[in-house]
Amino acid sequence: MAKKKKNPVEVYQMVCGSCQTRNYVVSLKRENKSLEVKKYCPSERKHTPHKAKKA
Repeated sequence: MAKKKKNPVEVYQMVCGSCQTRNYVVSLKRENKSLEVKKYCPSERKHTPHKAKKA
């Protein structure tokens, strides 16, 4: 029986910096846990910085 490989990718959710809503889901490698990107927030209807948080 073959051994299972450990998955190097984890699932994170993108949290809006101003209203704290979770808008997007991304998969990141375990080494790259800190990610901040400007994305569109549908509740505020404008682009705001989003940070990756554990799902």
